Amino acid sequence: MSHGISLDETIVTRFGLADNLLTLVGPVQNVLHPTLSEPMFLFRVEEVPEVIHLERSYVFDNQVSLKPSYGKGDKILAWMSRLRRTPANQPGAATLDLLMARDLFLLNDWREFQRFKQFVKSMKILDAQARQWLTDHHEEFAQLAQSDNGMRRILECLAHVAEWPDLDGVGDDRHLSSLELIAKTYSPSLAPVRSAARMPGQLLAMSPDKRFNIFRLMSFVEDSVHGSRSLIRFLADLAAATGDPQVAEACNVLRSGRDLARAFAAVRRYLIAPPPGT
Repeated sequence: MSHGISLDETIVTRFGLADNLLTLVGPVQNVLHPTLSEPMFLFRVEEVPEVIHLERSYVFDNQVSLKPSYGKGDKILAWMSRLRRTPANQPGAATLDLLMARDLFLLNDWREFQRFKQFVKSMKILDAQARQWLTDHHEEFAQLAQSDNGMRRILECLAHVAEWPDLDGVGDDRHLSSLELIAKTYSPSLAPVRSAARMPGQLLAMSPDKRFNIFRLMSFVEDSVHGSRSLIRFLADLAAATGDPQVAEACNVLRSGRDLARAFAAVRRYLIAPPPGT
């Protein structure tokens, strides 16, 4: 692809990454964090109820051009993670939980597209390693899911399995690597993981980007024994584990496609919230 191509909403959607598009509700702020006393950029977006932080060093190291004109209605492409930080100059101070932009790209800038290509290549390496581990160990999943360490190992693997586009135009192989195909191929091994009692708690303890990716994957898993009831039970158990009455109510009674869509939407919103107890 030529240097003239830039990331825009159409391309991002075509790549299957629309879930990572965020819409600004105001200007990007360049401030000194009031508690950490560290310089950060702050993003407020429609899709996330809390402020997203970006290290100023990330902007400088990657030469990201955050123009003053960016504001309400503009979109960014971001992957988030959650970090716990303690003020460096305040020993014994309370730890802060911050929603961070782990990686962030601006739209309509060809330089950002080139940087995005490198990002995708690095993510594809992690994806390939995760898929190999899945291939080698999936028959052990039912046993591994019976322990906290085993469940954690499974989820860390699945968190890196994702749909990454071919940005060089060699071919469109997304149908060969989609989350749906992976889930259905390994359904006999993934179904016991999805139904395990420790699954909801460990899933919710992960960072937002990881747990949402795993949730998408698990939503495609087919259970040959319990059928669609297995997915409904998974949603109900996950909703109960959130401790959020609104999420629990949305997933309590699922009798129609509309009910199911409402449940998925409620869980999706919660998955970007802080992990329990933070």
